[in-house]
Amino acid sequence: MGERLTRHYLIEMREKTIRQCVEKKMKWKQGAEILGMHPKALSRLKKRYLQYGRVVLEGKKPGPRSGYTWNRTREEIEEEVSKQAINHPELGPIPLAEELEKQRIYLHPTTIWRILKRNKIRYTSEYKKWKPEPQLYALDEPGMEIQMDGSYPWGRARKLVSFDAVDDCSRFGFGRFYEHEDADSAIDFVTIVVRKAPFRIQRVRVDNRYGRRFREYCENKLGLEVIENDPYEPTQNGKVERYHGTMKRLFFFKECSFTDDMETLNYKYGLWLNRYNYQRRHTGYKMNKMTPAQKIASCYLMLLANRLLTNQKVTGILQQNGAVSCSCG
Repeated sequence: MGERLTRHYLIEMREKTIRQCVEKKMKWKQGAEILGMHPKALSRLKKRYLQYGRVVLEGKKPGPRSGYTWNRTREEIEEEVSKQAINHPELGPIPLAEELEKQRIYLHPTTIWRILKRNKIRYTSEYKKWKPEPQLYALDEPGMEIQMDGSYPWGRARKLVSFDAVDDCSRFGFGRFYEHEDADSAIDFVTIVVRKAPFRIQRVRVDNRYGRRFREYCENKLGLEVIENDPYEPTQNGKVERYHGTMKRLFFFKECSFTDDMETLNYKYGLWLNRYNYQRRHTGYKMNKMTPAQKIASCYLMLLANRLLTNQKVTGILQQNGAVSCSCG
């Protein structure tokens, strides 16, 4: 992580820039660009600096102008707190307080939080989290992999589980309500998905909760490869997890009642899935504001075009070689 613009660093940079401009080692316009100032503002700052010295470069803190907080942490301690926070981005205020105690610096975690926020080290919109950004991906052909998972829209208040599946490429969705989340329900659902899918499914990704019987049924009866996620890794099933939230927000909490029976719920769900797959435009990765049905058609058209171009190239090469052989004969 790069060095942050602390107060002392900013003052030194201003002083160094002004000196280089005064000594004509740098143009005033370039110095203004470095400091993010207008050239005329830098000229006025230079005049005050030559007259009053370094004190004019410190600036004033926004807020009340009178006095100085009597119990404010000393600047050298604030710099040490900032340094520890940068070197240990995984530690929060409480662990940082324990780490600073080893250096005989005793601060309350709330004080550490305020120091980090005031110096824009953390807890601001300008702070870049230490966690790596998620790597987005989407497969290129519908049916290469579907992600399947179950969710409980009403929690444990009612024995109702929603089995959902989403195609990795097109985001084409499938769903059905069941009373239990077990191998029998999973087998019934995946059978319905294979029968209704507008493409040939090759693999299904699931959590490791449905057992060996589900795997054997998919491999022997349906010809599907089963991929099981690692434990406690919902990011491996990210698209269907995101689908759960969309389904609950746009459909379940709006159109379903706690007293609806299973047949009514599945009927309503089927109507909503029709709108979701054929009318609702998606803004996800590689969807380009298309509906899932449009995405499927687009992918198959691209695959067909690539095959036609490949066949034309092969035919042209064969014809060229044939013509050469005929002319040589």
